[in-house]
Amino acid sequence: MKLLFLSHHWTNNSHHSLHSGFQRLVQFAAADHEVTLVTWADREYEYLDVGANGRPIRVITVKSGRRDFLFQRRIAISRKGATLAPAFDAVHALYEDCTFALPPNRFTTTFHVLPGVVHYKEPKHRLFLFLKYHVLQRRALRNAASIACVSTNLLSAISQPYRKKATFIPHGVDTDFWSPALASTQPDNYMLCVGAHGLDRPLLTNFIRANPGRQFIIVGLRPQLDPFPNTRYLYHISDEDLRELYAGATLLIRPLQFATANNSVLEALSMGKTIVASRIPGITDYLNEKTGIFIDTLPNHSLDNIRPLDPALIRQYTIDSFSWQKVLAEYLKIYQHPVPATSNHTHG
Repeated sequence: MKLLFLSHHWTNNSHHSLHSGFQRLVQFAAADHEVTLVTWADREYEYLDVGANGRPIRVITVKSGRRDFLFQRRIAISRKGATLAPAFDAVHALYEDCTFALPPNRFTTTFHVLPGVVHYKEPKHRLFLFLKYHVLQRRALRNAASIACVSTNLLSAISQPYRKKATFIPHGVDTDFWSPALASTQPDNYMLCVGAHGLDRPLLTNFIRANPGRQFIIVGLRPQLDPFPNTRYLYHISDEDLRELYAGATLLIRPLQFATANNSVLEALSMGKTIVASRIPGITDYLNEKTGIFIDTLPNHSLDNIRPLDPALIRQYTIDSFSWQKVLAEYLKIYQHPVPATSNHTHG
């Protein structure tokens, strides 16, 4: 198939990890399909990037500065995509942000956040989400031929009558890169917490306080929690170093207030790690009792008696359920046959 993707996150412009982030779908699609991507840069130009198996990805950029005032960058990406769309078999806006000018009923888009599902405390973040919904997301809901959601709580939040063209397709993970076979670190006795999005800071603090004999390595969290002698903070970690941290950790701990898809959960699953997490929507789409430990089963937040689960089972479950090859196969179905009005599809 000739596939056109639109994204404001790509290898040349994004804070997202090169080996995680939803844009990895494009690189895996390039292995068997003719792929073009529209994104942004500091000038308009066209170049070839490299996808899975070394296959080329044609990248076309629109010009944008670092600031995206009133979503001008995202709208510009959608306008460029609209001019190119007739030449392609399918059009997929990886984020609903990039759909504004796309022709109605001619594209697929993926929703990652919605008001009422994610909960921000900072006023600027709450304003951003409000504007995003009213300027971009409502229009995307109306105009998309098919809507994918990366969690079932997002799917439930899709308003009628748009629910009938929406489906749950999980976020993927690069199980080739996030592999314990590529790590040299031997298992250690520390708890690892990666990422700040949706984090339940008071609950993480309670775990640290309740387990003074355990070291907690916390990656990417600002501001830091109250000081404890058993905590260590790391920032600006490369993917390769993060892979080593996963390999050495006894557990990944993710106390969360809200979740949709969570890259650190997927990465840890791919590394065969046991995850201690909140039993909340968005997490239960990716974890179950065989692949994780839910916090509500731990009395007094003690980690003393926890034994890691079967790492081989966890990794194989992840490959079977969340590898990009599996996720791409689900998207190819809706590229070829948009979600029917009666669809209530969920991913097992």
